[in-house]
Amino acid sequence: TSITISDGVTSIGNDAFISCYSLAEITIPDSVETIGEKAFYLCEVLTTVNYTGTEEQWAAISIDWGNTPLTNATIVYNYGVSTEE
Repeated sequence: TSITISDGVTSIGNDAFISCYSLAEITIPDSVETIGEKAFYLCEVLTTVNYTGTEEQWAAISIDWGNTPLTNATIVYNYGVSTEE
C-alpha cells in the first residue's frame, strides 16, 4: 500500500497510521513540521519514504517516539522535484 500526504499539511497526528500493516511507501511533503507519537507504529513493512524536501529539512521535522518504522525506512529526498531549469 502507498499513501501520499497532501501538500500543505503541517502535522501528522498521533496514531495517524498506527497498525497499517500493509503500508510500504509514503510520500510526505516538505510542509510537514511534526509527526506525532506512534503515527507509524506497527507499520513494519514501511520501507520507503518519499520526501519532497531536502535532507536538512527532513532533519528539522519533529518526530515523536514510537515511529521506528518511519525512521528506519529509506528516505528519498527531493522526491518529485525537477532539477531542470
